[in-house]
Amino acid sequence: MYVVLEGIDGVGKSTQIELLKSAFQNALFTKEPGGTKIGETLRHIALHENLSELARAFLFLSDRAEHIESVIKPALKEKKLIISDRSLISGMAYSAFSSLELNLLATQSILPAKIILLWIDKEGLKERLSLKSLDKIENQGVEKLLHIQQKFKTHAYALKEQFGCEVLELNAKENAKNLHERISAFIQCVV
Repeated sequence: MYVVLEGIDGVGKSTQIELLKSAFQNALFTKEPGGTKIGETLRHIALHENLSELARAFLFLSDRAEHIESVIKPALKEKKLIISDRSLISGMAYSAFSSLELNLLATQSILPAKIILLWIDKEGLKERLSLKSLDKIENQGVEKLLHIQQKFKTHAYALKEQFGCEVLELNAKENAKNLHERISAFIQCVV
């Protein structure tokens, strides 16, 4: 089963991934972008080189295609539980070029069975961002991040509507332990 954790930067995906590693020790943990050796290179180019937004979008699609082919497909064939930090949903939410059709091509129409969507309100986001040094995306400001967060929700629920992906939407301001318990229960419903 293919499960993804989604949400804007600062909602606690990394914290939850670390907690899940203890709870699901036999699972394959991966990430997107950069879940393969080639993907790491593509991610580095996309994030650090001066590229047009369209070129950047195609690099991320290339990373996604390689990730599906070399990580996700083999693990699904072996009937492994796959837990990914991000997926095509992030790609569509962060990009100005959020074509579902291109993403379906890149993923060979392999979609997550379960989507865990962490969200946060404006005040919570401001608080979390004030506690860290900001990257290029986070420096775009709270309003931009909240707009991207809405795109996450739109894309996650579109996948639910069109393809039957299950969605668990959680307030990231909840206690990390409580979130972990709810996420684990959601994953275990299928495992």
